[in-house]
Amino acid sequence: MGGAATELSRTSVMLVEDHEMARRSIRMLLASDSSLSLIREITDGEEAVKAAAEMRPAVVLMDISLPGISGIEAARQIRRSSPEARIIFVSQHDAPAIVREALGIGAQGYVVKSDAGQDLLAAIRTTGAGKTFMSRSLRREKPSSVPEA
Repeated sequence: MGGAATELSRTSVMLVEDHEMARRSIRMLLASDSSLSLIREITDGEEAVKAAAEMRPAVVLMDISLPGISGIEAARQIRRSSPEARIIFVSQHDAPAIVREALGIGAQGYVVKSDAGQDLLAAIRTTGAGKTFMSRSLRREKPSSVPEA
């Protein structure tokens, strides 16, 4: 099925995360919002690229550190094959250079994993409204170190 929305206008979400505990936490968070439908969980970058082209999710939640190709490279390829997909990075990395690179390839959001409990659902809603979302801990950084959200 896939697609931008499933029955009852639920937003389709694909989760790309190689750590089971992180996947479980994100899965539970997504399940708390009835407007979201988790359509696939993937543990590596290459499979994410293939699945996104087949399933056409509305949202791709992408870790950066993945086996095989990185999340940034996978997102770059997904951006080419599924330009309508909203890519939100969910990563432990909070270095400004990594955040800039992630957003520079066309991602609509960046959530630091330690902020995910408070920020992930807001990131999905904000990017759905056509805006860029930046995790709360990144917004507290000096303005020159992190791109504007």
